[in-house]
Amino acid sequence: MLTPSVEASATPLSRVEQPSSVEQRSPASTGNLLSPGQVAKLTKLPIPIVAPTYVPKGFRLISADGASVKYANGGDDTGYSIAYEGEDGTCFAIASSKDSPRKLKQIGEVESVVGAVKMYEETYEGRSSIQSFIPVKGNPVMISPVWQLNSATGSHEFCKALNRAEYEHILKSMELVK
Repeated sequence: MLTPSVEASATPLSRVEQPSSVEQRSPASTGNLLSPGQVAKLTKLPIPIVAPTYVPKGFRLISADGASVKYANGGDDTGYSIAYEGEDGTCFAIASSKDSPRKLKQIGEVESVVGAVKMYEETYEGRSSIQSFIPVKGNPVMISPVWQLNSATGSHEFCKALNRAEYEHILKSMELVK
C-alpha cells in the first residue's frame, strides 16, 4: 500500500507561517499556498515540482519539504512532499514517489496542464484511498487520505479523505511550480 507518511513536524524547507485565521487568505481558493521562500527551495531540487493551483476553501498548507542526497556510488535520493489539511480534518498530499500503480483499480482519468492523470483506488484494512501518479520526472503522487502526525496528540493518524469531485478538481489544477 502506498501511504506517504506526512510528518508535519519534520524539518521543513521553511517553516509554514499561517495567518491568524484561515479566512484571511483569499476566499477564491486558488493558488498552491507555498511561500516564495518554499518555492525557491523546492525548485532547487533536480526534479520537477508539481502543486495544485486550486486548493479548497478552508484548507491550509501544513508542510512543504524536500531534500536531495547524492551518494558516493552515484545514486540519488531526491524527493519532496507538500501536504494540505482542511478545517474538518480532510487532507491530501503530493509527494515524489518510487512506486507505481501496480495492480490498483483505475477509477478515472483527468486532464491537467502536465498531461493525462489516471486515478486509482486502493482499499487496505477497510480504508479506501485515491492515488494518482502525475506524469513528470520524479513520479509524484497525489493521495488522499494520508497517514500524518497530529501535532496536538503527538501520534500518527489518518486524516479524512477528500470527496471524489474535490479530488478531481485539485488534480486537474496540477501545474509545475516555477
